[in-house]
Amino acid sequence: MNFLLFILSIFVLLFALRKVSMIKYSKRHSVFKDVQQNAKSLLWGVLVISAIIFIPYQIWVLTGEPQTFGAVYIIGGTALLTIALSFIFYYKSAVKYN
Repeated sequence: MNFLLFILSIFVLLFALRKVSMIKYSKRHSVFKDVQQNAKSLLWGVLVISAIIFIPYQIWVLTGEPQTFGAVYIIGGTALLTIALSFIFYYKSAVKYN
């Protein structure tokens, strides 16, 4: 079950990053369209932040929930890797869609 949650959180992260990268911001919109774009960005951003927090936790659970200092390496390394890969995926998606 934990492995399925881990895979699901990866897909949620990638889907939300793709949606955020598809939002086009322009300077000639009305106030209503600006609010709508910001609301979309905020909602997808909540999913991105949740997935970035949940993925290292799931890796920690899948490795047996160690209580030693090794857990810091597991969670910290996974968090750094998740953030780096998120930036790379967002950049590639933004270049592709904009």
